[in-house]
Amino acid sequence: MKSKLSIIIILSILIGLNFYFSQKHPDKYTQAKTSFSSLVGSTSYLGRLNFWHLLVANGDWQNASLLESGLNQEQVVNYKLAHQPQELQKKISQLDINNQKTADDYVELAKSQSLLGENSQAIESIKKAHQLDPIRPDVDRLFYQITQ
Repeated sequence: MKSKLSIIIILSILIGLNFYFSQKHPDKYTQAKTSFSSLVGSTSYLGRLNFWHLLVANGDWQNASLLESGLNQEQVVNYKLAHQPQELQKKISQLDINNQKTADDYVELAKSQSLLGENSQAIESIKKAHQLDPIRPDVDRLFYQITQ
């Protein structure tokens, strides 16, 4: 009987400490969910938007789509065009077709390849952009971002 009581006390203490620290130092998901469930309209919208961004940043596009109905559709569509893997692959395919690529084309190609995790191809693309336009500071910045 004493051992059961001591186990219950220990579990109660652990649950209490867990609750305290989750409220005192919440992670990004907990913060977004708390804001999302707020009764204040603007805070709720920002919470929904932050939670949506966290989901898509982790590649969970399916669950993120469940939150899209309460978000600005124009922003969602623009973000998807710039970050969703299928859209990035379409952009890469369209840029690959062009035989007369400019430095801007290679920069866009490098950005898309980098977002897809194709870092070696992104480095090659940014090197080609640098060969075409060696004095552009944005090309240098992108090269250093990709190689780190």
